[in-house]
This record gives sequence, structure tokens and C-alpha cells, in this order.
Amino acid sequence: MKELLNEEEFNPEKLFDKENYNTLTIAINDGAAQYKEQDVDLIISLFDENLSREERDEKLFQVKKHNLQNLLIKAITEADNNEDKAKLLSICWECALDFKENFLFFIEEACNPDYMTAFEALTVATNIEEVNNEEVLTKAILIIENSKTIHPQIAEDLKTNILSRNG
Repeated sequence: MKELLNEEEFNPEKLFDKENYNTLTIAINDGAAQYKEQDVDLIISLFDENLSREERDEKLFQVKKHNLQNLLIKAITEADNNEDKAKLLSICWECALDFKENFLFFIEEACNPDYMTAFEALTVATNIEEVNNEEVLTKAILIIENSKTIHPQIAEDLKTNILSRNG
């Protein structure tokens, strides 16, 4: 901590040392899309465990208001560890954004060998109720059945949810 407070000893490069620090980075410009710095900051601020329920709800409302689906998907894709990925996935279902275009992405994330990541992705996927296209649902079942890493209970829950949509 002393090092962080002493400018002469502080080296910003150390913050990206994955051996010693857990740093979530989200690129503002990825070539295809330009994201606002305040939107990235908003997503990162939701990692603060000291937020009150009201503060968290307001931030989640802002995520929904600004339609940050693509930024969340990008952040999940770029997350270096499963703990960050699980937190980002929980933001997806907590903010109640429309992720129907990303349904198969969440099915793939539900096949993650890390249980919390898979569970959070399961929660997002099962909350996307508007998906009932037979081709998409068939692809989802194939992803689940071909996964070597999916947890059996998560696979069962996903299949039950998907099959209930088809009819």
C-alpha cells in the first residue's frame, strides 16, 4: 500500500501484473466499436462490493438505460479470469437488458468448467425468454451435448428450459 501512495515507488505497469493483481481491462476502442469511457467506468464500478443496494440498483438502471449489451459481451469475452467473468454475467441478468441476440453466447458460457461462471450464464440464458426459433434452439442443444466441460446439472437445467420453449 505504501508503494501506491509513494509516486516515486509506484509503477503503473505492476497493475497489469496478473501474478499479483486482479485488473479488469476493457478496451474503449476495439476497431469495430467505440465505447464511452463513462460506460466502461459504470461497468467496472459494479465490481465494488461496498455499494449499497440502492447505489447498485441505480448503476444497473444506468447500464440498461444506456443499452450496454455489446460492452458487457465484450467485457465477458476479454475477462482474464472466471471470477470477473461470473461478476460480469451476473450484471447481465441483474440489469434486465435484452440479450436475445446473444442467446448462444450465453449457452457457450454455461459450458464453462468454472461452476460460478456457468451458473451465472445459465441464469442469463434462462431469463432470455423470447428465443423460440427452432434453429437457434437446436444449435443450443448441440452446443450443450457437444460440451466436454459442462456441469451435468447445468446441462440438464438448460436442456429442460430449451425444450420447454419448443412447443
